Amino acid sequence: MKTILAIDDEGSVQQSYRIMLSEQYRVLLAENGKSGLDLIAKHNVDLILLDLIMPQMNGMDFLQELAQRKEDIPVIVVTGTNSVAIAVEAMKRGAREYVIKPFEVDEVLLLVERIVAEQQAKNELNALREAGSSGFDALIGDSALFMQAVDMARQAARVDSTVLLTGESGTGKDLLARAIHTSGRRAARAFVPLSCCAIPAQLFESELFGHEKGAFTGAIERRMGKMQVADKGTLFLDEIGEMPLETQAKLLRALQDGKFYPIGSNKVIESDCRIICATNRNMPEAVAKGFFRNDLYYRINVLPIEMPPLRKRRDDIPKLVAHFVAKHAPRVNARVAELEPAALGALMSYNWPGNVREMENTIERLLVCHREKKVITRDCVCGIVPAAEAATEVTGLSDFEGMPLEEAVNRLEFYLINKAMEHSGGVQSRAADLLGTTRRILKYKMDQLKIDSPAETDAQAG
Repeated sequence: MKTILAIDDEGSVQQSYRIMLSEQYRVLLAENGKSGLDLIAKHNVDLILLDLIMPQMNGMDFLQELAQRKEDIPVIVVTGTNSVAIAVEAMKRGAREYVIKPFEVDEVLLLVERIVAEQQAKNELNALREAGSSGFDALIGDSALFMQAVDMARQAARVDSTVLLTGESGTGKDLLARAIHTSGRRAARAFVPLSCCAIPAQLFESELFGHEKGAFTGAIERRMGKMQVADKGTLFLDEIGEMPLETQAKLLRALQDGKFYPIGSNKVIESDCRIICATNRNMPEAVAKGFFRNDLYYRINVLPIEMPPLRKRRDDIPKLVAHFVAKHAPRVNARVAELEPAALGALMSYNWPGNVREMENTIERLLVCHREKKVITRDCVCGIVPAAEAATEVTGLSDFEGMPLEEAVNRLEFYLINKAMEHSGGVQSRAADLLGTTRRILKYKMDQLKIDSPAETDAQAG
């Protein structure tokens, strides 16, 4: 639960803040700027509501002290002083917004909700930047199909056009959507995800557009919709192919006009949010079968980007494995530093129906189950993913049905080289003899297919 600090010397105003905010937020109260600073030192505060005229330390002095302490907490000035000059001065000293008393409760609630969402997005972006994985830096891989998708996404980040991300489940569409947002001009604003398959159909419109208190059974309080929370930011509609048909028409109208009505309200709401959609469905097929409106499909399919499945970007698997080992090993207290070539070969040969998400879960499970090992072996991998063992075997021509020629050749060479390396004890010169080729050509092929091997001594090589 987010924490709101309300600073006002009037007890009645403090009580009003407590009543209007306590259902959604943890509320801290202070009678002046000095006691407000004391509370900030003791608690993690997400937003401050600040009066200007108070004893001991007024609002302007509080803003100045907050800036000197380099506290990155958004402030909404709420005061009875109706002066443009004072409002401008408050903004110069760091206030985010300015509200005049007496205020509309709904106006303040909406303002608080929007700014809290924006601040959370800003904090997440800063955390990613500090970790060195903001924007497109968080995407691992350099295979042709993957880079084609990333290059399209980089172009999308430069504009505000609607993006439709397609691809199988687990390919990283959510990561790509966040990269587009954090690399664009709306990066400092909220990134608001909404999973269209996780919401009951009868509640979807409320989740998207919001509702008034008492608008329907169970609406015990007013609620802002995701489209309003994402104003000036990005609304990410994940699995949009699962959106109920009755909501699709209203979403189309909202996208065209930039306006909508919350349920139970006659007050129009405007929202300037950038829309990014994602789906694992075949959308033209869904349109043809009547599951998805064709006019909405045309509206969201402005910049289509397809994320390739992992089996079509096998060259990226070694990089992804190394990334997930580095990410999860410290967290699960594992000693694992690397995977032996045969283990990596098993992972590269497996088809990964769950794609990158399945791979990350698999690597984490490997690390947990073999925490004391420094090197993960092929047997370890096949013990966790039995299908990986079968995937490394080539049993006949049926294994290559429907596979592009280049991928089929790479898979066969990958299999033969790994087998030769196993039989030769990891000595490249002996493996080359088994394969009827030279060590130089074998080394070239191993580099091309990203097959690692133990370093050889001069005696072994000779």
